[in-house]
Amino acid sequence: MTEEGIEKESTFKNANFKSYKGKYIILDNLEVKEEPTLHAVHETYNTNFTTVVVVLRGTLHVLINDRLIEVKSNDYLLIMPFMRVEVLESRCIFFSMFIQNEIANDIYEQSGIGRNVGIRYFIFHHYHFDRRDVELLLNDYMLLRIEQSRACYPMQELTIRSLLTIFIAHLYSFRKDTDEISHQANTRQQDIFNRFLTLVSLYYMKNRSVQFYADKISITSKYLSSVVNSFTGCSASVVIDRYVVYRLKQVLYANNLNIKTISTQYNFPNQSFFGRYFKRVTGMSPYDYLKKNNRKAACE
Repeated sequence: MTEEGIEKESTFKNANFKSYKGKYIILDNLEVKEEPTLHAVHETYNTNFTTVVVVLRGTLHVLINDRLIEVKSNDYLLIMPFMRVEVLESRCIFFSMFIQNEIANDIYEQSGIGRNVGIRYFIFHHYHFDRRDVELLLNDYMLLRIEQSRACYPMQELTIRSLLTIFIAHLYSFRKDTDEISHQANTRQQDIFNRFLTLVSLYYMKNRSVQFYADKISITSKYLSSVVNSFTGCSASVVIDRYVVYRLKQVLYANNLNIKTISTQYNFPNQSFFGRYFKRVTGMSPYDYLKKNNRKAACE
């Protein structure tokens, strides 16, 4: 999902939409006075953003990998990338954030949150919070909303990132295992798809062959591709490539390793092959991506 895609799909009447450089996007309908009806948004397979949604009133109906999720008052939903999401017609008041993946992961890593809570990919979390906790999150969100409405100034991105870190820190301080709402896969295809995603997250650095993952699940590559396509609209090989690039973007964003070292770690034949692979998936070379997206530039 791109920034333009989010804006295009934001068909919610009177919704507030703000984006900072396509990296930090907020969307809410907090000021809706009439019946807060959200129109259905067709399914999207998100690979670019980590998504946070908090419902203040009513119920948000969402399909995630074909599982119906009802996000009710004072519920929080975190959707990690590589999930198929479809919003059904709903009546609720909500606020939400879309955070560029490499930035979200960098915040988790730099703050220590990721190590403490065990961040996992290919998953979503659904929690119910106390009203007081939700009100604090809303206050944090409103500070972000105000900041993103200001005219650009030096170090504005650092300010936004700092406010976002506070929001995430509060969020994880509220989470208790007893408050999580579980949703189990209920079809064989969902189970196969989830197993495929889990295996990709384990072996992506060394294995990018569909056949490898099909063998691990003990099914044919043709059937695996059919299952993956039914959930994502993409072939299994495309999903693998997107995940590999997703992780490569994190490494490039941190900017701690040179291109040659990254190429070797990810088992590419050579640096040139790595560059062509990255450009085929993203449309830009690793060097061009690094110049536009890195931790140092975000903090200046």
